Amino acid sequence: MPKAASSRIALLLESWVIGLVLLGVLVCAWAWLFRMGAASNLTICRVEAIASPAVVGMWIVMMVAMMTPSALPTILAYAQMTSRTEPSSTRLGLVAAFVAVYLVVWSAFGVMAAGADWLLVRDGIVRDGQFVSPLYAGALLVVAGVYQWSAVKTVCLAHCHAPLGFLRRRYRGGYAGALKLGLEHSALCVGCCWALMLLAWVGGAMNLAWMVVLTLFVSIEKLLGTRAAVLRLSALVLLGAGVVEMVTAVL
Repeated sequence: MPKAASSRIALLLESWVIGLVLLGVLVCAWAWLFRMGAASNLTICRVEAIASPAVVGMWIVMMVAMMTPSALPTILAYAQMTSRTEPSSTRLGLVAAFVAVYLVVWSAFGVMAAGADWLLVRDGIVRDGQFVSPLYAGALLVVAGVYQWSAVKTVCLAHCHAPLGFLRRRYRGGYAGALKLGLEHSALCVGCCWALMLLAWVGGAMNLAWMVVLTLFVSIEKLLGTRAAVLRLSALVLLGAGVVEMVTAVL
């Protein structure tokens, strides 16, 4: 078999391996959320009734399930770059290291969210994974809406929307390069989406339909990028929903 053909087959197999592994992660994460939801009347997990390790685990799995779809273009772009610059013996390992850092960063965010969840439950602000008052929900929606217009959001979303340019500028070979690159881009991803992820408390943590809505929101936003109309419209939707919630609370 010609060397070029053999190389193409190897790259195809690597792509399939990466795709199947990521699909497996997604299926396992959503299956776990489904199971938790089913144990709580298919909608809301009674967060205050379960042990802290379970709360932490819930938030970590939520982050993995919700953020992996929107991270796929970045992961595949990185895999494409390694196929051009790295030996075949290390390519899969480098992609695995890149993805692992991505998941660790979002898991760390999930741990912090779980800590905040515990405090909110303790203070009576959250019950059954959801704000007890529309006033709190409205305030968070307004914060998320304002953040949509911020310069930080715009910069982070630009890198998430067009990862190939970012990877070309920052790419470094080897495992150290993979870990550093994964850390940098996952941090930008958190900067882009943290406010949207915290909206889980608005519709209910472990409300599966609400989790799907947020996942689609994040994925579509990253697909469309920093177009002014997109950010303006999403900001107006969030701000409008927040105002309605707060007005509802005072009436």
